[in-house]
Amino acid sequence: MAPDLKLVGLLLLDGEPVACPGCGGVGALTLDRCGPRETWPARLGCTTCGHAADHPVITNGLVAAALAACTGRTTAADRDTFVAEWRGLVLEGERQPELTLDDVRVVADQFRAEGRRRVRAGKAEVRRSARSWWRGRKRAAREGAGQAAGRASSAVLAAAWQARTGGAGPEPTPRRRGRRCPVKGCRKGMVTITTKLHSGDGKTREVKVPCAACQRAGGRP
Repeated sequence: MAPDLKLVGLLLLDGEPVACPGCGGVGALTLDRCGPRETWPARLGCTTCGHAADHPVITNGLVAAALAACTGRTTAADRDTFVAEWRGLVLEGERQPELTLDDVRVVADQFRAEGRRRVRAGKAEVRRSARSWWRGRKRAAREGAGQAAGRASSAVLAAAWQARTGGAGPEPTPRRRGRRCPVKGCRKGMVTITTKLHSGDGKTREVKVPCAACQRAGGRP
């Protein structure tokens, strides 16, 4: 069975904090009325150590006065406090808050805000991914367009050359004709003469000898 008063923070009796007799804790106490008489002692419990015993000063009547003095909560920001006086004793404290509709609204608003934040973060990530993807696509398109333009230019130039030359290839370079040797009878740097000096038997023969003019000119024409 739930206690009559479940407290948070300090419980003050005539300005002095009330502590648990078992562990000395002051922050997690409960008060419960025991019996029908107002003057009977109330039971003081501790949710930290589980100790519970009748209090020598706090009575059922003082607990009832504290319950009647509780301010209650209507919004999530409210605190359920009490200041009760009974037969010369003053009891002050704060009751553990009970769930209200405003608490539900605040929690729902927090969930919605968190959901919107996650949605925004997800959209931003999607936008970043999409921009990165489009940048990659544009870069690839630019590179492809440049390659296609280069191929088209090469094709246009090849077609123009084909139309002008008929596919004959580059124009032949005219061959430069060599300077003719002034010596009569010189053929490719050799001169045919009729002589007996070059004959072994002393008879007149035709012999080819190197052209002196071509040798002075540095070679055959």
